[in-house]
Amino acid sequence: MPDFFNAFRMAFGFLTVFPIPQKTEWSDLDFGWSAVFYPLAGAVIGLCTAAFSRVCAMLFPKPVTAFLTLIVWIVLSGGLHWDGLADCFDGFCCSASPERRLEIMKDSRLGTYGALGIFCSLILKWLCIMSLSANRFMIFYALIGAAARWAMLLELRMPLANPNGMAAMLRKHCPAKIALFALPLPLLLALLYGPYGLLYLIIAAITAAVIGWTAKRKIGGISGDVLGLSVELTEIILLLAAQVIP
Repeated sequence: MPDFFNAFRMAFGFLTVFPIPQKTEWSDLDFGWSAVFYPLAGAVIGLCTAAFSRVCAMLFPKPVTAFLTLIVWIVLSGGLHWDGLADCFDGFCCSASPERRLEIMKDSRLGTYGALGIFCSLILKWLCIMSLSANRFMIFYALIGAAARWAMLLELRMPLANPNGMAAMLRKHCPAKIALFALPLPLLLALLYGPYGLLYLIIAAITAAVIGWTAKRKIGGISGDVLGLSVELTEIILLLAAQVIP
């Protein structure tokens, strides 16, 4: 059996900037099971972001509050997933073979498509945050964070583009039904949100499926970069959905 407390610490140490003490040694099994706590880490990021946004709303106008909220949202996650988003935009948008696309994604330099992807995503996220209503504010941010990281786990059953990357290691050591084990928290948040909460979970799952299918076409499967892209794009899609769904 894994050490669940250590798996919990690994999840928060990996996905957030919170100062969680880590063991000097950890097992592959603990790393695999840490994925079950990914939605919890996302929910905590969302709650902290929402609390900060509420404070800013008392001091600043909406555009400034939304921009500061976006900055804190990025900082709390350590900007972890934005690197994957940029790499995927650079690799997916070029006309090349899957092997060449993977080489481009491994390049540490930021390309034109990656820069445009980050810029457009940031602007879109800022505009969506600015237009959010105060109704069920805290629960909504928690739901977005949890749902995006839960949906990412659905992609772990897809083919791998890189047999030696982070996604491969996570898939190797986590249970086959990790998405099912991680579902209770996003499901609870969806039910607390209201009658349309489950719809957000469905949208998150569909978004992850589309991203996984695209990755399979472009580079032959998923990678750590694809998982990072999935988290950020799913959050953006859910924010967009909130513009039309109560």
